[in-house]
Amino acid sequence: MRDERLYPPRCCHQNIPLPQVRPHLTRAFLTEFELKAQEYGTLKRVYCVESTCSRFLGPLHDGGSSKIFTCPSPTCMTMTCGKCRGRYKRFTHSCTPDAETEVVLTLSRASGWSRCPGCAQMIELSVGCFHMSCRCKTEFCYLCRALWKTCKCPRWDESRLLARA
Repeated sequence: MRDERLYPPRCCHQNIPLPQVRPHLTRAFLTEFELKAQEYGTLKRVYCVESTCSRFLGPLHDGGSSKIFTCPSPTCMTMTCGKCRGRYKRFTHSCTPDAETEVVLTLSRASGWSRCPGCAQMIELSVGCFHMSCRCKTEFCYLCRALWKTCKCPRWDESRLLARA
C-alpha cells in the first residue's frame, strides 16, 4: 500500500469491493488500509514535519487561523502547522515559508515547472501534451493550471511531443 497508483485495489480494471475481501484480511492490514484510504482521499495533505517520521496528519487548513497537528506516533509527538506545513513553535510560530522552500519555488518558476492545483505537487513536463494527470487524480492544463479542457490554451506544442534521441 505504499504506491498510491495501486489504490484502490483493482483486478481487471475493476475496483475490488472491501466487504468481499474483509474476511480474508488481518485486523492490522485492515487498519493500515483504512488509514491509507483516508490519506489517499485527501488532496492537500499535511505530513509530520519531522523528516525521520513524515506520518500523514490530515488535510491542509485553508482558514484564517492555524490548525496544529500533533504527530500521533509515540516516538515523535512533533507539532506541525496545518496551514504552512512548518514546525509549530508555540508562541514564536509564524506561517512564513522557510528559505529552502523559497529556493525550490524560485527554481521552479525559473525552470517553467507547474504545480498541481489539487495537491500543490511540483510537476515538470519534459515531453508530451499539456494534459497533466497528477497522482492525486486531478487533471489540469500544464500552462495555466486550470482543470483540463476548461481553458483556451493549446493542447500541445509540436516541439514537446517527441523525445529527442
